[in-house]
Amino acid sequence: MGKMLVPLALLLLLFIWLSGPRQPTSPVLLNQTPVRIAVSTSLLSAPVIIADKLELFAREGVYVVLQPLQGGDLCFEALLYHRADLATSSESVVMFNSFERTDFTVLASFAESDNDIKLLTLSQSGITTPAQLDGKRVGVVAGSASEYFLDTILNIAGHPALAPVRVDIRPSRLAPALLAGDVDAISVWEPYGFQLLKHQPGKISEFPSRGLYSLSFNLISRKADNQAYYEHHVRILKALKLASEFIVLHPQEARQLVAEYLHLPTEEVAALWPDYLFRLSLGNSLLSNLQSQARWAMASGTIEAKQLPDFRSVIDPTALDQIQHMSLVEQQ
Repeated sequence: MGKMLVPLALLLLLFIWLSGPRQPTSPVLLNQTPVRIAVSTSLLSAPVIIADKLELFAREGVYVVLQPLQGGDLCFEALLYHRADLATSSESVVMFNSFERTDFTVLASFAESDNDIKLLTLSQSGITTPAQLDGKRVGVVAGSASEYFLDTILNIAGHPALAPVRVDIRPSRLAPALLAGDVDAISVWEPYGFQLLKHQPGKISEFPSRGLYSLSFNLISRKADNQAYYEHHVRILKALKLASEFIVLHPQEARQLVAEYLHLPTEEVAALWPDYLFRLSLGNSLLSNLQSQARWAMASGTIEAKQLPDFRSVIDPTALDQIQHMSLVEQQ
């Protein structure tokens, strides 16, 4: 009788184990064809880069491929021409395009910075105040935060009527253009500003600008895709949320991953890192920034329009709301 009880007990334990909670596994992938994310080669894209490096997209059950491009304006263009399925860009790119179209959607903001863009001149030029930029050639990335930042500096300095000559130049070519004397100043984002100051010590002057302009970096989709790919968007945002948490908990490892992806020295990324805040959001601050920038674009003549776009029509918090709801449920 005793010999029979032993196998019965083992069978009972096996049944209990099989019936109990199991260790979570990665969900089945939703897609065989990859979701292509056009990602700007900037530190602002850190959550997207880390989510890819740590395979967090796959963990959430979505197959993602990153397409690195030089600037959010090119990422947005890739989205519109179906060379990408999602794009990363600043709110300035959203603002400029909203005057012409509403067939896209901001799903969430995932990064912020009030010191990502710099206004730089050659020290030997003698240009030390915004007033001296009147009539000068200033290199900008047209239709981006670079262009808006230039006018922000002029407005805050009390010189909104100044007319510098804007020269449209790709980000990586701005520093060479300044050094060659092709322009008198440049409005450039990181890491290009940091690299120029580092490699040309004493030769570059920087206008004080920390805190004057706070930009956001956003995940953008085609509006026509929102319903069909809603679950994809939710899972991608969940991966970005996990990446943002990883940045907080493991900053050194996060910096290393971003440095490797962007082919930057780790110490350079570490020096710039404190200027960034990584978190998912989609609040009134984005809407306010879009409206303020649109008023500037109209008043300055940069955009010819008679009324502001309805920015609420290009902001859709549905997927992000689902992520926040899931977080609340998990906490309970």
